[in-house]
Amino acid sequence: MAESAEKSPSAPPSFAPDQPGVKWKSIALIVAAFAVLWVIAFILEPFIGYVGIVVVGVLTVVAIGFGIYIWRLATRSRAVVDILKGATDEEGRRAALERLRAEGTGGDALRELAHAQLMARENPGEAIRILEGIDLKKAPALVQDDIRANLALMYLVQNRSKDARRLVDDIRMDRQPQAKAKALYAAVTAEAFARTGKTDDALKLLETFSADDESYGEIRPMLYRAQVYTYLNAKKRGLAKTAMQRLSTIDTNMVAAFAMKSAHPELAKMAKELLVKSGAIPKQRVKMIR
Repeated sequence: MAESAEKSPSAPPSFAPDQPGVKWKSIALIVAAFAVLWVIAFILEPFIGYVGIVVVGVLTVVAIGFGIYIWRLATRSRAVVDILKGATDEEGRRAALERLRAEGTGGDALRELAHAQLMARENPGEAIRILEGIDLKKAPALVQDDIRANLALMYLVQNRSKDARRLVDDIRMDRQPQAKAKALYAAVTAEAFARTGKTDDALKLLETFSADDESYGEIRPMLYRAQVYTYLNAKKRGLAKTAMQRLSTIDTNMVAAFAMKSAHPELAKMAKELLVKSGAIPKQRVKMIR
């Protein structure tokens, strides 16, 4: 499959993560567990001295420090989600972009990611530059995979599948608690796998994350897109065509991207036939020469 950096007519879709909330039940259980540890430490003090108390004290300090870190990250996440949630149309996207620029990113990885998502529609190249400029080693561990997935998606849209593959190989879906974000990881990873020779692994991923699951919302088109590439490379052309048809009912622009000159010839043909049949593009008429 030919690789090209030609710009796609369809910008990579973006979505605002679910609003992070405080899980008070989990916090209560953790506090209760530490309370039990303190009680045990004092009960055993006559037998083991202050060793147990010191150990529990150190663990408590570490837990408090980690809790403060998570709290600050959640606070920053809520601020970013608040900016992105209004970007549901062009006017909202521009307003969110202006607000983000006014407040500044300050080198914050979450804000840089939001900036890239908002820029992706009008300037995909600039969005890629923003994400490539983030130092993943300095970004919070919980944000690193979001950056990898979004940058990999942008690479895939520009047919840079090898670059995307290098990113998705480091994505760990097990540490992502949000269902939509995990589905995004799966869609991007499956497509990158399918386009770089790991079709079997891509099929396994897509069996776990169904594009027909309406709870995935705005991630569903990306799952269908991944299905198209995966089924085509698995020689399951009927399933690839079905996936493209279902994608067309959600986002015709994403189907139009398959019809580009830089796309795989079979995909381009399939997309053009579907677009003509749906009336999205006019059927070419052949003039009879007498």
